Amino acid sequence: MVNPSINRHQQLAQWLERLVEIIRLQGGSTWITLVSTVSGKMATIELDDIQLQLWASENEPLQLSIEYPVESEFVNFRSDAETLRDIIASRLTLDRAIATGQIYVRGSLQDLLGLHQLVMEIIADSPLNRQLQALWEEFDQQWLRPSAQTPCYCLQEQQIIYDELVRHIPENVLLIGTSIGNTQ
Repeated sequence: MVNPSINRHQQLAQWLERLVEIIRLQGGSTWITLVSTVSGKMATIELDDIQLQLWASENEPLQLSIEYPVESEFVNFRSDAETLRDIIASRLTLDRAIATGQIYVRGSLQDLLGLHQLVMEIIADSPLNRQLQALWEEFDQQWLRPSAQTPCYCLQEQQIIYDELVRHIPENVLLIGTSIGNTQ
């Protein structure tokens, strides 16, 4: 459980600050991507109904400001802890989480592409960075889990959905197309 003297807003804010500091100390392309993606921007994020408002300075070195509690209808990122756990543990891809609505993101195309690149770099860094591994482990152990957990499947067991567009074509139209194809 989260330290009782620290509320969930504070705990999430501390983890985000630590994540930025770990990336800053590591340096390299992940730090460059972080700076170019968030500098001078503001976003409201929500994790398990806990909202934080983030501001990143335009100045060097990058400074992150976090405000809470916030109750905003305009959220830039929304998800739940189980989805993040699945992504960190490679049981779910970021793209699939977004496509299935487990993660909601809103922003300009440039912002979304930058955020995607940043997350991919952080995930790629995680197996080699003990500080990131410790942060993920702490999050996994301390952030509240829902009372009823949904099963998580490894990537090999996730069913791929094919022919989504075909399913929306009326059956009689499909039958006409089939009978035309069979007459030749």
